[in-house]
Amino acid sequence: MNDNEPSLSLMIREWVQRNRGRMTELLSELVSFNTVNKVVSGTEKECQERLLGMMQELGLEAELYNPEEVPGFHAHPAYYSGKNYNDRPNLSAVWAGGGAGAAGKSLLFSSHIDTAAAAPDWPADPFTPRIEGNKLYGLGSFDMKGGLVASMMAVRCLMELNIRLKGDVLIESVVDEEFGGANGTVAGRARGIHADAVIIPEPTNLALYPAARGGALWRVTFRGTTGLSFSGETIENPATAAARFIVFLEALEKERAGQAGPAPWFSDRKDHLPIIVTRLEAGDLNSPLCDVGPVVCYVDIWVECYPGVTEEELRNELLQGYERSCGRTFEEGLGRPSFEKMIRFLPGSSVDPECPLIPLLAEEIEAATGRKAEVKGAPFACDAFVFNEYGSGPALILGPSGSNAHAPDEYVDLDSLALLIEIYASAMIRWCGLQEER
Repeated sequence: MNDNEPSLSLMIREWVQRNRGRMTELLSELVSFNTVNKVVSGTEKECQERLLGMMQELGLEAELYNPEEVPGFHAHPAYYSGKNYNDRPNLSAVWAGGGAGAAGKSLLFSSHIDTAAAAPDWPADPFTPRIEGNKLYGLGSFDMKGGLVASMMAVRCLMELNIRLKGDVLIESVVDEEFGGANGTVAGRARGIHADAVIIPEPTNLALYPAARGGALWRVTFRGTTGLSFSGETIENPATAAARFIVFLEALEKERAGQAGPAPWFSDRKDHLPIIVTRLEAGDLNSPLCDVGPVVCYVDIWVECYPGVTEEELRNELLQGYERSCGRTFEEGLGRPSFEKMIRFLPGSSVDPECPLIPLLAEEIEAATGRKAEVKGAPFACDAFVFNEYGSGPALILGPSGSNAHAPDEYVDLDSLALLIEIYASAMIRWCGLQEER
């Protein structure tokens, strides 16, 4: 909050302190629902129905809708085919403003309710939330049910303090964001759910991200010949080529780590742009043993990129680099691997540096935390591109602190979640405007 409303800031902070238990209970309930994204299908319905009830109890105009029933969904340029949305509704809720005269600006909080699969080696049931000290453990607590809870609690805070806004505050909980989904977010835009600005409560450790990376998940296939060279046959083991490719990827990752990214959000530091080998497959896995090499070898890779890089440019970077690392070209006989898209390409995206929500949120972060806000590009890819690349933005990313997203023992820091409620509530007041008392 800015200097002219110190009493409101204090009221908000005291409300958050009094209601910390409600915050924790709400998050615990959401974590207890299995909302794992199964890549093609999902399990979000039961949790979305409970959220609908929560929104309605709060007094918001709320509804569930099926993405497949949204006119224009399939025609949206960001739509990605091959998904099943049976029993996978999106949730949309509105706290309507009521400004007399000039209307205030609207603000949308866009969260996803689906989670990644529970990684191996969770020490306890990932759907049974547990609290240890200041940490709430559970699948999705950090990514990103915690941020969704903060947006809901911020609205509750203002409503219970009898603070009314000129502009609308919208909250959506979409399905199918993980694993490059983003169709849930696309459906909201096709349905006409828009606002003057968007906050995506993905986990940011209370940093502000006006930009996000992109990325691609490919299956890279190497083919060769097999058998035993009893008669002088030439045997080309595709696993050997795949091994050379993996060594190249490791070197490329180190090379890219020494290069600054594009201005302004990635240029002030040298980022680690991950290139991750996610799976290797070769040989007859059903055979008790193999005495010859495979005919084909698959290497699944996740590769990240900065905003402005296209899918074709990223793939060419890998192919041309692989040629250089091998010292010969595909035309000279180097086996050319094929690339198969495993999920949609996620383009990186960014917000205009002059976006007025950037300094507003930075000021609120500093007021709540007592430290200068970190404003930088996100170290991950997400669905922000749906807003920023297709005219439904600007979308900024701001969420709680925690650790172990997509890993065992995922947790959210509860102190940071309380601070996030303060930041969101104060930002709503400043962005949407206060109604004048009558």
